[in-house]
Amino acid sequence: MSENILIKARYILINAERYIENGYVLIKDGIIEGVGKAEDLNEDENYALFNFGNAIVAPGFINTHTHAAMVGMRGMADDLPLKTWLEKYIWPAELKLVNREFIMKTIPLAIAEMLSSGITTFVDMYFFEDLTAEIVKSTGMRAVLGEGIIDGPTPAFENPKNVMDFVEVFARNYEKDSFIFPAVAPHAPYSTSKETLLKSKQLSEKYGIPLLIHVAETRWEFEEIKTRYGLAPFSYLNSIGFLDEKVIAAHSIWVEESELEILGKRKVNISHNPESNAKLSSGICPVSDFLKHGINVTIGTDGACSNNNLDIIEEMRTASFIQKIRTMNPEALSAREIFKMATESGARALGLAEKLGTIEKGKWADLAIISLDSPGLQPIFDPYSHLVYTCKSSDIKATMVDGKFLYIGGQYHTIDIDAVMYNIQKVEELIRKEIFNEH
Repeated sequence: MSENILIKARYILINAERYIENGYVLIKDGIIEGVGKAEDLNEDENYALFNFGNAIVAPGFINTHTHAAMVGMRGMADDLPLKTWLEKYIWPAELKLVNREFIMKTIPLAIAEMLSSGITTFVDMYFFEDLTAEIVKSTGMRAVLGEGIIDGPTPAFENPKNVMDFVEVFARNYEKDSFIFPAVAPHAPYSTSKETLLKSKQLSEKYGIPLLIHVAETRWEFEEIKTRYGLAPFSYLNSIGFLDEKVIAAHSIWVEESELEILGKRKVNISHNPESNAKLSSGICPVSDFLKHGINVTIGTDGACSNNNLDIIEEMRTASFIQKIRTMNPEALSAREIFKMATESGARALGLAEKLGTIEKGKWADLAIISLDSPGLQPIFDPYSHLVYTCKSSDIKATMVDGKFLYIGGQYHTIDIDAVMYNIQKVEELIRKEIFNEH
């Protein structure tokens, strides 16, 4: 007979609309078995008790856009516009540095950082995703993985056709997995041809998997696509039949008003990456406009090379603040709305709303537990505003996936953090030698 787990805490955030004060979550075999007020609990149950006391229990956060292995390049090229950053620094460095050994040394660090931020599922666009899948599985985390596709060579493949062949095999290998979810990931409309985009769409339809892409990230991209095709980026993608509910479009800043109706009609999902967008001066995503048109908006950190961290709590706070500035409206993007973006909306974008995103009976037990004990968190009147505006990732007490604590009390249960730190030091030494010519 498997052991039940009982979690108690001051606040249980069921979803963005409802929470329970002085509540519990009962878990069995990785599934949420019950949620309610602690006073109503049947104490005859056999369980392992974890009483977190003055804490928030929230659905695990879903990071809908990142390039996890780029933690190895954190701080390598800062204070640059996106086009320069990519073409002069990142892409050349990736072709020189990124191989299977690089992935082996960087992905565990990214996972450790995300777990300590309460992230239980992440969406990745990068290279050697078969190896990333193995590492993610070994840690017990969940991930949506899309091998990067451009019209040219990548660190992993010589051409788009080879990537497509890989994606077919990868999709079949993980077709029924509950931790690894394959995706198709053409880089952007400016770096992939119409033919590549449509082949990506066909693969997404064939296997029913997410379609990941950067869209309308910069003014340069907006003008470039208009020059090439006579249409703004989303209008162009719509004209070739690319857009549907499987699409998770990252950034989506430079959007024409007429495109909002298109995005709503096609049920496109948006991944908002506010800190990366701000750091690269790409612009501010029109989140409030998207929400008014019923468009599903989620939250992503982007890679740690352009952020420069994977802290989703900080990302939520920034997202809300800059939207208030953009609209000059303090009511724009409330704490509850941004909380929903990081949980329920993320699950919906991945097609996993029946399994993730809220704390309800029958859903996977993926949870983030946030301590409220620090002096800077007193007093407490609203758990949603507190989580978004006051808490930090350092307040994460525990992160659970599939009913197992992967991170608790500053300790990792499935990651050898000493080995991770040793390996990332070797990556730093390699970059200093190969990129900065330090000997």
